[in-house]
Amino acid sequence: MGKAALAIRKNIAVIKDFPIKGISFQDIFSITRKPEIFKLIIQEIIKVIKKHKITTIVGIESRGFLFGAVAAYKADLPLIPIRKSGKLPGKITKVKYKLEYGHDIVEIQSSVVKKSDNILLVDDLIATGGTALASVKLLRKFNSKQINSFFVIDLENLKGSDKLKNQGIKIHSLYKTDG
Repeated sequence: MGKAALAIRKNIAVIKDFPIKGISFQDIFSITRKPEIFKLIIQEIIKVIKKHKITTIVGIESRGFLFGAVAAYKADLPLIPIRKSGKLPGKITKVKYKLEYGHDIVEIQSSVVKKSDNILLVDDLIATGGTALASVKLLRKFNSKQINSFFVIDLENLKGSDKLKNQGIKIHSLYKTDG
């Protein structure tokens, strides 16, 4: 286990039965409040950016913006947000996806992704993979060159990262646990 993963494991607050019974909520804000851990996480994202020659960071609303924005700034790359429905101006492209109880929509501004982009999709956590899969589907509408993903935490027992791998997405995560 790397230094960043060990720091996350030792410092993350896990709230049992939140937001519903049976869930072990990983409170990402308990580690962002510790600058030394936040810095380690960003350093790990930068390593992935360099290794895979990433040209564009795409952050998933909303905690993906935290990590994606800092990494984009440090790497001098553009940051593109994927947002929930109705929050972006101009022409948008969207994907509807299933939730446990209903549907949701993710959107991106239509003119911002280029076919030549080598994308790093960033979020704080992957659980069942619904939002991440919808985000990949959204990005593939632009025939993006390559999509890698980075998650600070991977809730392995919920199999979201397996679903992304099955779609040909490279997964980079720091801390693997159950949720």
